[in-house]
Parts: sequence; structure tokens; C-alpha cells
Amino acid sequence: MKKFFVTIFIFFIYSTNCLSSDDIYYIENNEIYLENNGNVLELRENAKILSFENSFKILAKNILDPDDLKKFEQILDYDITALVKDYKIESEKISDINYFAKISVNFNPSKVKDFFVENGIRLNIFISESYLIFPLYKKFNTLFLWDKDNFWYDSLLSEYDQQSLLKLYFPKKNHINKLRISPNNLVEKNSKKISDFLKIYKKKKAIIIFLEENFDIKENNFKIKLSISVFNNGNFSSINLTNKDSLPDNSNLSQVDLIAKLVINDLQNWWKNKIDYESASDEKLRTYIINVNNRNIKNSIIIEEILSAIIGKENLRIKELKTNNTTYEIITNYTIKQINLGLESKNLKLIKIDMEKNKFSIENY
Repeated sequence: MKKFFVTIFIFFIYSTNCLSSDDIYYIENNEIYLENNGNVLELRENAKILSFENSFKILAKNILDPDDLKKFEQILDYDITALVKDYKIESEKISDINYFAKISVNFNPSKVKDFFVENGIRLNIFISESYLIFPLYKKFNTLFLWDKDNFWYDSLLSEYDQQSLLKLYFPKKNHINKLRISPNNLVEKNSKKISDFLKIYKKKKAIIIFLEENFDIKENNFKIKLSISVFNNGNFSSINLTNKDSLPDNSNLSQVDLIAKLVINDLQNWWKNKIDYESASDEKLRTYIINVNNRNIKNSIIIEEILSAIIGKENLRIKELKTNNTTYEIITNYTIKQINLGLESKNLKLIKIDMEKNKFSIENY
């Protein structure tokens, strides 16, 4: 019987031009290449299963912190198809030699959550609000920001995965932005200039990623300095890199691409750790009463859906329904700080309205 040997090459491409998606369970545009063995149905089935498996690995990387990701990678035997809600073959090409397919996979949120809970793995599923990125770059004593030659900007944007939990916004490199804010404004920490720039793009927070590369002629290598800070409400706070020792210092070649990969990965972990930091010290259940204004019916329905997505439909019930407002009772082990982290991306916040009870209203901020 004739045997076929199949060589598999798998690439995952995310277009930086596509719109970002808040659906973290939808993994788009997996590109899969297989050697054509002459059986199209078999190739299509293999491509489907491979896209399921690798999409799930991408999802796990997005929603698990590094320690829990290691625990997940040790799980070898599970039915991946049971976790998939649906999928779509976006495109397909077949030649005499190769089979190519671009496949998007949509996972079932509740089944994915159950899978990780059953395996003792925590999930971080809160999507951040959008942070505006200032990719500040200094090389040979020249500062770059919105300049065409700011390769630091290009490398960071290329590494950013728009389907991750941390949402980043990169303003375009153009002359208008050069006039609005300069590199020196960022170096000098000019709060007014930064705040004014954020208002233009309707953002509340920014992350300044400052990379400095200097070439040491005597030692014939590059020396780097890297700092990351968050700007919020006129204040600056530093983000400490967890993999600082991995930065490629003292190289005889510029390592901008590698540094960008490390920085984006570290920022993703910073957001996950921010969620963990706000976790309760115990797992006790809490009951909260939340009032939602009903003057805008459509808006109140959206708010209910947002709360359900954060705490689960089974943990949310209507306690009282009136003409002007709906009162919900939620039971969860999330703290208010955690819930507010989940609400940030929707421009919402829980505000306490009763000092003696766990009673809150939900407001825009």
C-alpha cells in the first residue's frame, strides 16, 4: 500500500489593519499549509483540526498568565472539537503540491471556562479599555515619534495582537500628530500636552514606551535603555519589565524587533497581573445590588449583557423591575475593583450609593 508523508507548515497572521475585536473567543484568520496528498476531504479535515488546536493555544496564551499557561501546556488529552462553537473556512487554495486554507475559529465561552475550571486553571478574561501608545525612540541622539523612520513604532505595531485582552491604540505617523505633540513633550512629561492629545483620540489613558539605542564605538555594540510608563488622570506610573534580563543588550546589531516582541508580551502579562492583583484574598461569594437606569431601554439591555458577560448569566438576576430603573442582584467572588476593570472598556463604572450595604449604581465615566 502506497504511503504518503505529509509535511506541515503552520503560520498565524493577524492583520494590523483589521478592526480589533472584543470577542476574545473568536480567533481569526489562521493560515494553514499542508502538502497535498491527493485526498481533498482528508486535507480539509486535517486543516480544520489543526486550526482548532492551534487557535485554542492562541486563546490560552491570551487569557492565561504564564504560570497557568504552563499548566495548560501539560494537558495532553482533551477533545478540542467539543470546545468549538463554529468555524469558517475564509479561503482555500489547492495546487498539485500544496493545500492552503485560512480558517477562523469561534470557541464556546462557557465550555472553555468549564474546561479550565475543571483543570484547576484560572482565567483572566477582562478586556482592558484602549490605551493610546506613544512609541518614543531615540537613536544616535535623535528622537523619533510620529516620524516615518520610527522603526520602534513599526515593530511594536507588528507584534501587537488585536485579539488580546490588552487593547492598544497606535495613532498614525503623520505631520498633524507631529504638530500636536512632540517627543520632547513626552520626555519632559508635559501632562497638559499629553491630556490634550488623548482628548483628540477620545482616550483616557496612555502608555509611553521609550527605547533608547546608543552604539558604543569602543566596544562595537549597542547599549539600550528601556522604560515604560502609564499616564492616567495627569499622573505617571512605571511598569517594571518582568523579563528585563532577556533584553538583548550589548549586541553588535540593532535588536528593535526582538525588544518589541518582549515588550508587547510583557504588557499583556502586566494587564493579566493587574487583574490578579485586584483578586480577593479568599474565594468567598459576595452579593451586590446594582441599580440600572431604564430611561434608555436599549442602553439598559446592553448593560445587562455586559454584566452577564463578566460574572455569568447564572449569577445575575432581576431583583426588582420599575418604570425608571431595574435592580439586579449579583452573586460572585469578584471584588468591585475587578468588576470595574471589566467595565472599563465599556466606559462604565460601579459607584456605591449606600454606605451600609453593597448597593451600587452603574454610570458612565
